[in-house]
Order: sequence, then C-alpha cells, then structure tokens
Amino acid sequence: MMKNVLVIGGSVFAGRVFCIQASKSGEYNLHVVNRGNFPMELAHVTQYKCNRRSPRMIARLVPDITYDALIDFCAHSPGEIKPVIDALGGRIKQYIFFSTASVYAPGVTTPSEISPVINVSKDDGSPSEIESSRAKIQLERELIENCEKAGIKYTILRPAFIYGPFNYAPRESFYIQLIARKHVVPIPADATARFNFVYVLDVADALMACIGDSRAYNEIFNLAGTESVTYQQLLADFERYNSGPFETREFTAQEAAEKQIPFPFPLTEDAVYNGRKITETLDFKYTPFSEGMEKTFKTFYSLYTT
Repeated sequence: MMKNVLVIGGSVFAGRVFCIQASKSGEYNLHVVNRGNFPMELAHVTQYKCNRRSPRMIARLVPDITYDALIDFCAHSPGEIKPVIDALGGRIKQYIFFSTASVYAPGVTTPSEISPVINVSKDDGSPSEIESSRAKIQLERELIENCEKAGIKYTILRPAFIYGPFNYAPRESFYIQLIARKHVVPIPADATARFNFVYVLDVADALMACIGDSRAYNEIFNLAGTESVTYQQLLADFERYNSGPFETREFTAQEAAEKQIPFPFPLTEDAVYNGRKITETLDFKYTPFSEGMEKTFKTFYSLYTT
C-alpha cells in the first residue's frame, strides 16, 4: 500500500529533489503545500497553493485522510509548528522536521546528536545565521512538546551543507560558474577550516528511510557525510572534474572581506559533523563525496555553458 505523505514547503531545492525521488519510487502519494511558485507535474504528487501561516486553510485544502508522515521543510520562526499540529494533529502519524546542523554550540568538535546546542536565551546581537540556528532549536523544542501532547511521533533531521542539483545557495555553484565561464577563481590563501557535506539525493533517501519506520520515531539525526573537506581539496577536485587547471588568484581572509568576495564555506572554523547515527539506525548510506560532487559539477557546468 502506498504511504500518504503531506509536505509543507519543498518546492525549490531539497524538498523538490525529495518529491522527484519519492515520485519515481512509486511508494508514496504526496500532497505538497507551498506558495505554488514552482509547479510540480509529477506522478503521485498533488500540489496545493497555500501559505504555511494559514494552517486551517491547509487542513481544508488537503484530503481528509490519515498521513503516514508530514514533512516540514520551511518552518523558520518559532510558533510556526504548533498551529499546524493543532489544525492537523489528528491526521498525522509522524512529523518530520527539517532543521540544521548549525544548531550546535561553538567549540564542539565533530558534534553528534547529543552534543550541546546554542544557548537560545542569549541575546548578544549575533549574526543572522546564529539567530536562524537559535530559531531552529526553538522550533525543535516546539515540535517535541506539541507532538508529545498530540500523540504524534517526531523525527528531526539536522543536515550539514547540502549540495547538488537545484541548489540555489551560491556554494559549490559559486566556483563551478566561474570555472565554466573561464573567469578567475578566487582562492582563500589562509583558510584552515574543514567542513563536510550531504548530497541532496541522500537527503531524499534519508527522508524516505524515516517515513513510517519506528526506528526513526522520536529521534534526531545529523545528515553529514563521513568525509571532511578543505578548500584546497575541494578546488583540487574541481580541477580534476574540469579535466585541467583553471585560472586562480589567492586572497587572504582580510582581502576577501575588503573586496567582498563571498567565499561560500568557513575559512578558519571547522564545520564537521558526525552523521553516523542514521547509517547505524536505518537502512541508509551516504554517497561518496567525490561521486556526488562530480555529478553536481557536471550538472552545473552544463547549465553555465549553455
């Protein structure tokens, strides 16, 4: 029997790839609620145009059935989950919330799911990305509290840097576009940081592995591949995918800041996360980084050279 899944958000990057992969599997009936800016003409996928801030409208729009899972890709501000549960709680078996691996407290080495998180009560004028992480922690707690009250199972996913097709964030594509168009590629001369990634198709597979699996109930999983990468390694891989060198220019972190060069990954602070728990718990494994990034490089390269 096909599983009924309600998706909130999911029209652009990770959510879109999940919908494509879930549609291909033939195992799910997807009911996708978003603003409708990117139509989804996929098998077993029905799209409903509605703002997530109108949960009672969502409850009226979608079929009055029991959903094996609700996947929430777009809750960003505290207070956005409780109204959804209030409106739909009796029709949801499992609530899967898409959080972020950046919720962990600074200074923790290779944080796992039990590592300390950022202090949500601290108000120190932190950068917007820190405030966004605090909001995700508050949403996680809101999810757990309200799911427990409503008798709903929850699953929280905390992805590291996601890469792959449809990525609208200027991360790997920042470099691939410059390489494809024969522009000078800026290199951080004094970068020491290591970071790890998760392939967007692996995100889709992880979501499908979690849906309806009791081993994922009331659990938190990092999504982070086992290989950590430096700028030097990443650019060496790009040169290999490019089948030859490209023109580069080195900049120190200070020069990059002065010239407003938007290096896409950390320069001096590691962002490496422990993503083993999900592979040890569920039927899931990560794509090797070199394999996933090579496919991503070729996809974006062809896009920027057409």
